[in-house]
Amino acid sequence: MNITRWKLISSVPVFISKWMTIQKRSYRLPSGEIREDYYHLNRPDYVLVFAEDDRERILLERQYRRGVNDFVYELPAGWINDGEKPIDAAKRELQEETGSLGDGDTSFEIYPQPGFSSMKAYVAVLKVHSQGMHSHDVADEYITSEWVEKSRLREMIKIGKIKDMGLLSALSVHQTFYSQI
Repeated sequence: MNITRWKLISSVPVFISKWMTIQKRSYRLPSGEIREDYYHLNRPDYVLVFAEDDRERILLERQYRRGVNDFVYELPAGWINDGEKPIDAAKRELQEETGSLGDGDTSFEIYPQPGFSSMKAYVAVLKVHSQGMHSHDVADEYITSEWVEKSRLREMIKIGKIKDMGLLSALSVHQTFYSQI
């Protein structure tokens, strides 16, 4: 079976804000059928920071997430500014959110929700060389951070304490290309 792309026929904004836009899109399917009921979410690309120290501990953040009404373990993360390279955004976000400094040159591109969003995430692997204190200046961010041993991380996943797709994807990328967790 030959797989072909869908042809975008129209895209009409339904909602526009600083953080996202939602569009109603119409497509011509490979069968020739036209579908007019697809909604598309546009958000800025972002970076996930897989930060590791010299003891091979991983830096995790924990914060309340209103979407799931729960406290979630995540990696340091943030939007990529216009013209900024993902690895530079990772270094900036690491410092902004945790006060730590790190170096690295590797990032991997992943699609968080490719069925309805064009947003991309980049997993950046950084080796932390200077740990600091976080200094949040964002009014709605209440983040705690902690260094976690890989054995504890494995246990946290096993008992369901870690549910964040970005963190789990980054761990998979790291495990595949660097080491075994």
